Amino acid sequence: MHQPHVLLHQPRPSHQILLHQACNAVGVFNVRVIPTLDDLYACLACEQVADVLVLDHAIAPESGMALLEQIANKRCLRALLFVGQANEGCLNLANEARRRGLWVLAELPWPLPMPRWQQALQRIQTVISPTHAH
Repeated sequence: MHQPHVLLHQPRPSHQILLHQACNAVGVFNVRVIPTLDDLYACLACEQVADVLVLDHAIAPESGMALLEQIANKRCLRALLFVGQANEGCLNLANEARRRGLWVLAELPWPLPMPRWQQALQRIQTVISPTHAH
């Protein structure tokens, strides 16, 4: 089966490690950790379309909205997977992504529920599989 290309944007090193290990634990090894927004924008500007961007709900709302706008306009990835929780009283970026027509695989809390994490990554693997009928 084709390996999904996963981008992890997570500024906290401890969460970077946890998310990377969670990918590896379910057999996903094509993972790139992108700690800064500048690096993420540069990565999204490349011609290669990523399959999944794992994004923390705790991203600053204005940064998150600008990022969603870029993703929606350029169609530079297939899906988003949100971790953590939207800050109370702040915009829910997963809902905003859906409103823009982006595919949100899941919204997962901390601590990461591994069965739901695995299900989300299996869904993207199914979609990108060469045998999948579009």
